[in-house]
Amino acid sequence: MDSAFATLGQHKRRTWVGLACALAMHVAQAGSDCPRLRAALLPGPGLFEPRADGSAAGMDAEVARELSHRTGCPLDIEPTNVTRLWRSLESGAVDLTSGAVYSEARAAQADFLVLTRLRGLALTSRALAEYVPDREAFAQRTELRLGVIAQARRPASVQAWIDRLKAQGRVSESGDLTGLLKAYAAGRVAAVWIPPEVLVGRTDAWLHQQRLLDWFPDESFMVGWAVSKRVPDPVRRSLRSAAEAAHRDGTLARMVQHHLGPIVSRHVAVVAVPATVVVNPTDPTR
Repeated sequence: MDSAFATLGQHKRRTWVGLACALAMHVAQAGSDCPRLRAALLPGPGLFEPRADGSAAGMDAEVARELSHRTGCPLDIEPTNVTRLWRSLESGAVDLTSGAVYSEARAAQADFLVLTRLRGLALTSRALAEYVPDREAFAQRTELRLGVIAQARRPASVQAWIDRLKAQGRVSESGDLTGLLKAYAAGRVAAVWIPPEVLVGRTDAWLHQQRLLDWFPDESFMVGWAVSKRVPDPVRRSLRSAAEAAHRDGTLARMVQHHLGPIVSRHVAVVAVPATVVVNPTDPTR
């Protein structure tokens, strides 16, 4: 399953009837020698929000405009989903995509341009957070139930902890994040295991009453933009240089803060694309 940012597109679905045609959104630079590129973005609040007039809001939409501006490459943007995201990039159906989970194997197949480091977090109420600052404190409170996504893939240490609770009858499973958050809102579970970006768009008043707790600080993963190696090498180099410059000058960090808000962005870090790295090859919150 691809990317924490991808999850929003998966779980906050709209009906995209005819959208691929209606959303021929061009982010172009006049007079550029760069070929027109196809970019697939995952829809979701704060990330990619297409509008009826063909424009779009959100962080990934702004990243697309920034890359186009810095390279002169026109970008045709279309929505995608987590099922076809990487497959479309591999097949050449699109040239760039957002929301791709980083792994060394994938880095050999495509060039990663922008990466954010994320972790799955526990969401609980402000009142309860004082008593369960870590996972063992939560485990010791046997009356508390945890909500998770059914059949999700997680790091072994996270899954082992959840399995301990499940053996005690303390885990409620939901089919998707929408159902999970509904169970939390209804008070059927005391905490839920989520990627933090699913909280984008929640009111400040609601967020003020919640806490995101980092119970597994060593279990991070990275997601970001990737460009197909079918794209000519000079164009890929130009895109990489543009992304690196936007990272160095703080542009990308400002986008995260602006679009995701202060509470969520606290848990999302823009990082340099490494030459080699050991990370979880799949999104551990799904």
